Amino acid sequence: MVPFIPCAEPGCDKLALSGAECCAQHSPDPQALTRRLLAQVAETVLVKDLNLGGLQVEDAKLSGKRFFACIFSGSRFRTTLFTGSSFRMCFFDFCSFDSCDFSKSDIQFCSFSGSTFVNTCFEDSEIIHDSFIGAKAIDCTFNGSDLYNTRFINSELHNVDFINCNLKKTNFLNLRQDGVSFRSSNTQEGIFHAAEDAR
Repeated sequence: MVPFIPCAEPGCDKLALSGAECCAQHSPDPQALTRRLLAQVAETVLVKDLNLGGLQVEDAKLSGKRFFACIFSGSRFRTTLFTGSSFRMCFFDFCSFDSCDFSKSDIQFCSFSGSTFVNTCFEDSEIIHDSFIGAKAIDCTFNGSDLYNTRFINSELHNVDFINCNLKKTNFLNLRQDGVSFRSSNTQEGIFHAAEDAR
């Protein structure tokens, strides 16, 4: 698992990034650190036990990777490709994603809680046992995906498509939405009301 090494900056309660003494916020050169960590990821298919939290990533190609037990919490991603990648027990809490692509990915036991998604694609993916609690999504699509037992509790969705998705045990309690389509999905097996949560 990711080593829990505290940031060297006095009073900081964050973890140091992998191979560094400080978190991204207190790094003397965060851009150079981002380039180094992304280069490290590019060199391998299996990316394991890395703390990449708080980075600002743009135009990166992270497709076809296998991420295991990695921390991305608080990072900002723009025009980044994750297509065909797999993720297990990874943390994307309070991240932002703008024009990113997770299509054909396999994402299980991961957390995207509190994150924001704009124009981001999750089409034809396995999104199973994941948390999108408190997330906000605008102009996004999950079409053709399996969302078994994933939680969108207290989330806010605007112009988001879940067309032809498996929604069995997918939890949408306290969902705020407009322009959301569940066409051809098994909504009767999802959880939209508190009474259904007891099933």
